[in-house]
Amino acid sequence: MSLLGRLEEVSVPEVLHLIAWGEKSGTLTVTRGRAEGVVTFRRGRIVQAASNSPREALGAILVCRKFVTEETLMRAVEEQQRSASGRSLGAVLVGLGALSARTLETVVRQQLEQVMAEFFLWDSGLFRFEPDPSPERSTAGLEGGDILVERGFITDQIVLEVVKRVDDARRRHEEHAAAFGRPAPRVNPGQPPRPAPHSGPPRGVPAPASSLAGPPAPELRGEAILNILRHARGVVRRGVVFVPTHRGLTGIGQFGVEIAGASADERIREVVIPLDQPSVLADVTAKRGSYRGLLPLSFWDDFLAAELGGGRPREIAVVPAIAGAEVVALLYGDNLPDDTPIGPLAGLEAAVAEACARYVPAPRAPGARSRARLVSP
Repeated sequence: MSLLGRLEEVSVPEVLHLIAWGEKSGTLTVTRGRAEGVVTFRRGRIVQAASNSPREALGAILVCRKFVTEETLMRAVEEQQRSASGRSLGAVLVGLGALSARTLETVVRQQLEQVMAEFFLWDSGLFRFEPDPSPERSTAGLEGGDILVERGFITDQIVLEVVKRVDDARRRHEEHAAAFGRPAPRVNPGQPPRPAPHSGPPRGVPAPASSLAGPPAPELRGEAILNILRHARGVVRRGVVFVPTHRGLTGIGQFGVEIAGASADERIREVVIPLDQPSVLADVTAKRGSYRGLLPLSFWDDFLAAELGGGRPREIAVVPAIAGAEVVALLYGDNLPDDTPIGPLAGLEAAVAEACARYVPAPRAPGARSRARLVSP
């Protein structure tokens, strides 16, 4: 039986619980404005999640978190391409003995939770559940391949973890705001992002109309992210790659970030900087030009510094990755903790441009989804 309704009347967690309780198989689609999320179920368990926001590739996550080396990843990609069976990259890595099934399951689950956190925040929109007795047809590309599709994830456990993620992020916003004696600006999920002007714009770059007002941006493949981070290591001590999503700019990869009592990799993937409120990241996105200088004084710039472990760098650099007319990612860098001056950016800008030229596919058609999976990194 199909389900159709409004999120103003039934929340996303409530819909998920209903599907899990009935042990239904099929696909749930939730929409709000241009944003769309999809969750696929098999007998009430979640086997896949997707959205039309960019996602970090599985291969990049595994390398950044040091689960596999770049050499091992490339060997697995070559093996995947030679294979006629269509095995997923995750299944190939497990088959090579380079990755345990448990580690793969953990990483894929974290990706799935990050995707779902986007639409758990929606208090308006539409949902539709279409039953399908054979959801495997919709999950052929899941990173874990048969390892995860057969078993799936317990829906109520996923819901509890995502609610915790959302609540933790909201709490950090409120605590940061309270420390500065001001209310926390509201993040408006699901709305078309509109970069806001900033009091300290990058130098000498004319401001065009929003580059995110049209169709969804093309996605960075894993090779692009790894190349950007690799070149950034030669210029700055800490680096974070952000991508534009319907919630704002979200962290997807990092190096050099240390956060007391927390995983830096997990924390930066929970950071969201709105594009319609003042910040240096929103400003660089709007103007599509690199910035090097002081970290400006604003709520979201201060929040970014706090989320990256505290401390205010003397100098930062932000370099946009541009494909066609679209900003597909931003590289943020600084030199904490020693705070030495940042060197010239020309080489890094060239490396980012080259990564986009080589590894960014053609723009997706409107409505195309970015799944919590990876066929090639």
